[in-house]
Amino acid sequence: MKDKPESVRQFVSVLLLTVLAGCITAPKPPPVKPKLEKQSVASKPAQTQLRTLPKIVVKPKPVQQPQTAAVTPAPTKATINYDPKQLYGLNYRRVNELLGSASFVRRDGPAEVWQYRAKACVLDVYLYKDAGELTVAHVDIRKRKKATEPPRQCFHKLITKRTKLS
Repeated sequence: MKDKPESVRQFVSVLLLTVLAGCITAPKPPPVKPKLEKQSVASKPAQTQLRTLPKIVVKPKPVQQPQTAAVTPAPTKATINYDPKQLYGLNYRRVNELLGSASFVRRDGPAEVWQYRAKACVLDVYLYKDAGELTVAHVDIRKRKKATEPPRQCFHKLITKRTKLS
């Protein structure tokens, strides 16, 4: 029976030595210190003389325009189509130039609706404020009940009547 406690004691001793051996690490090498070298310090920086360079003035030569006969472009006739969407994005002054004064104006908050009436159609131009200025945001054209011509043709007549471009 004496063997068992002795063997337990040996086992515990070996176990403790193994645990302690695991805790031992190799010593770290000492940190390397940078070597400082003494540098000589100049008492005053050397003074050098700056020499002045002569000023160079460059005079550009005048550009000569090729001489050609004066050509005046032929006057172009403004084209007006049958599409009322050509009014989109125009400011109120330009709409007034193209169509004249509206037959009816309705103001609803930030919007204005300008209505133009002709025998064959009714044109509604919706203007909204954009950067402080009324501009066309939407256009609606509809045929009157007894009209025979298409609304686009009526729109063309509205514009050409005002601008005299038919």
